[in-house]
Amino acid sequence: MEVYGFELSHGQEILTAIWVDNSLGDIDFEENAIWVGWQISRDLYGDSHTHFFTYWTRDAGQTTGCFNMKCPGFILTDGSIIAPWGIINPVSDVDGARHKITIKVFEIHYGFNDAPKAVGYYPANIFNKVSKGATRMSFGGNSGAINLAPPPMGSGLLPSIISDKSASNEEISLVNEDGKLGPFNVDTVKEETTSSCYAMTPIFGERGARCLYGGPGGCVTSTKLMSPPY
Repeated sequence: MEVYGFELSHGQEILTAIWVDNSLGDIDFEENAIWVGWQISRDLYGDSHTHFFTYWTRDAGQTTGCFNMKCPGFILTDGSIIAPWGIINPVSDVDGARHKITIKVFEIHYGFNDAPKAVGYYPANIFNKVSKGATRMSFGGNSGAINLAPPPMGSGLLPSIISDKSASNEEISLVNEDGKLGPFNVDTVKEETTSSCYAMTPIFGERGARCLYGGPGGCVTSTKLMSPPY
């Protein structure tokens, strides 16, 4: 997952994430979900740096859950190389070097870059569905604002397979029951709220699943590839 930085104002927010959820039942009130990725939000962090973040809920955000460690839930592992809310630096330059993070989401295990030790975990007992298995995963970006134009997403450019400046999610894999990485060989559904402002390519690549995403901003609000619920 490539990481970028932008100077945002209060009321603006962007993130790139992997969403893992169990959406069986009433998705508006019963969804169990875990998000993990990078985020920029002055309102949440007090600055415009790029931060590693996590989020959880067991009722679609109605009464439970929070970002990072703002409520009981995420438990940080001793000796972790980063914590939720930690600053990620350096970030990518659209005209220069690219910088990436590797994120692995196991049933109760996070991995950041190549660290052999988990960043932390969510106890199974805070969930009532996803701890028994996920029904869907999504990946992509989200951009939003209050009383301001929504900011750019990804690298700030619309995705193009003939450009080397598009933001990318690379080496997308599924973790099998043995905890080993396998090919991402499931059907996906693309969701783009406004494709002239934010867009995403289908998954492509023979040596590892990859997709490009992003956009210049200015309208609402997200782009995702999702594996359909099963």
